[in-house]
Amino acid sequence: MTDFTLDELLEFTHMEDQMINEMFSKNTEDPCEPSNDTVNTLLAYSKALSIRKSRSMQHIRVVLN
Repeated sequence: MTDFTLDELLEFTHMEDQMINEMFSKNTEDPCEPSNDTVNTLLAYSKALSIRKSRSMQHIRVVLN
């Protein structure tokens, strides 16, 4: 049986925590999802877009900003 010191056990625990954080980090973005910048840009565009019905044409599309 191998004996370990408390310092070695503490170091092992820190290394284990680091590996778990790297593997299951929530900071990584899913490549299948759009970035936050893309979502914010689309939301801003949808707030600025105005589409109205017209008598002479079917619809009028105007970006308000």
